[in-house]
Amino acid sequence: MKPTMKAALLILFMTITMLSLAACGKDQPLADRITVHLAAPQSAYIEDFDNNLYKLWLEEQSGLNIEITWLPTKDAEQNVKLALASGENLPDAYVGFGSYEIFENPAIQKYGEQGSIAPLDELIEEYGINTKKLFAELPEYDIRELMTSADGHIYFMPGFSSSYITRHRQVMWVNKGWLEALDLEAPSTTDEFCNMLRAFKQEYPDKIPLAGTDELYGRQAYDWLFNAFIYNDTNNSRLLLENGTIGFAPIRDEWREALIYMQGLYDEGLYSPLSFTQDVQQFKQMANDRRDILGAFVTPGITYTVQQNSPSLMERYIGIGPVAGPDGVQLSTVFVPPAKPNGVITSACQYPEEVFKLFDLMLSEEACLMGRYGEKGVDWDFAEEGEISIYGTQATIRIINQLWNVPQNKHLGQIVPYVSRPKFSGGVTWDGSTTDGEYINAQAALLYKDYEPEELIGALVYTPEEDAKIQKIRTDMEEHVKQTAAEFITGERDILDDGEWQKYLQEFEDLGLVKFLETAQTAYDRQSK
Repeated sequence: MKPTMKAALLILFMTITMLSLAACGKDQPLADRITVHLAAPQSAYIEDFDNNLYKLWLEEQSGLNIEITWLPTKDAEQNVKLALASGENLPDAYVGFGSYEIFENPAIQKYGEQGSIAPLDELIEEYGINTKKLFAELPEYDIRELMTSADGHIYFMPGFSSSYITRHRQVMWVNKGWLEALDLEAPSTTDEFCNMLRAFKQEYPDKIPLAGTDELYGRQAYDWLFNAFIYNDTNNSRLLLENGTIGFAPIRDEWREALIYMQGLYDEGLYSPLSFTQDVQQFKQMANDRRDILGAFVTPGITYTVQQNSPSLMERYIGIGPVAGPDGVQLSTVFVPPAKPNGVITSACQYPEEVFKLFDLMLSEEACLMGRYGEKGVDWDFAEEGEISIYGTQATIRIINQLWNVPQNKHLGQIVPYVSRPKFSGGVTWDGSTTDGEYINAQAALLYKDYEPEELIGALVYTPEEDAKIQKIRTDMEEHVKQTAAEFITGERDILDDGEWQKYLQEFEDLGLVKFLETAQTAYDRQSK
């Protein structure tokens, strides 16, 4: 055989061999593929994991077999704790624990230090194509920082969502019919808000001008109104940030002025005493009462409180924006979305690189769209030019078949790593219905976007030791804030008595305020480097 022929055959052989090696991923026979074992809390919304469209797509793209063990929801967290402590029966990775405390910071750092779970820093740098692209694509959300523990390591892959609706979760809703009947405009100042409530009480003496509840986040009216006096960060233990220094709003004179204002509303019968005693179900009943008995209330979104299947109820209330206080303060509490620990690789994983690559794949734009909305062209599609979103902007996607919070087999309900990119989560086509809950929430949220404070703390990440030091202090102080607010507003304690106010301030000192602020400052300084 001539040399040239030998050389040609050799090149052909090498080419075939290289192509074969390249294909031993997603084109590899199923029996020869690496199998990844996941574990997750049981989901009522995934009908058949083995034949789930998204799971099959992930297998096709990654060249892996994916198996899952469903843990009983009630005991899922305890199951994981026992497995991590013993090192037995560990899966390759845990998914679906984004809303559980077990893998939140700083607990996850402790498991990382113990060697029970794998740090992902080097994997991100070497294989994190979509992860690093995401960091660059959404720099304003500091997703890498939100994923990073106090020791500087990253131990999980994220579940992350953000939109105006989720960022502004304290919205005041006012009875639209009452405003129209009394020929009133939506209030823009605390004085106008008070006068509106007075008008409600005068016209409807047997009804309730304003009410709330302490049971769940974002439903207490005074929390919303305090932002007209001082920034009230209900998401972050009422902490303030001023020129890089951490402070505490409830000990400030502006907080006292806010309490005086609220006591005035209470004394005039404008703020219901039930706001301090009723549970969330009673609160909902009040807002949904067929007799139309409530004038105003606060809730993260209208759909959290008002029945969505009743167009007349959905039209009963309108969202209003923040009101300005006597000194011109006009702020909105900002909810900084966390990066949830949706994917954690354990020390038992034999193929951490492959599992990480799978998680990284899940963060691609194509995966995230399928993982939230289902099959393109069947359940959703890209919007056409001229279609309008719920925010009134050019839409980006159109929902054909709504698959969220219903049993289905097209996606995994975002139990795995994902990112809801704002251009899509905020770009869903509006169907034109003015009683659509998401549309109503979106329009209300737009009223708040221009009233964020100049300085935001964000999510503080503590070390396990720091967290142990302040955990009880933080809990006790939040309970004391709520208790004393109720006492001062209802007149049980005299807010105008200087001696009583000094006693109130000392109570926070006795609870450990100084230690808490010092620890928070240390965490903030560490993250700000």
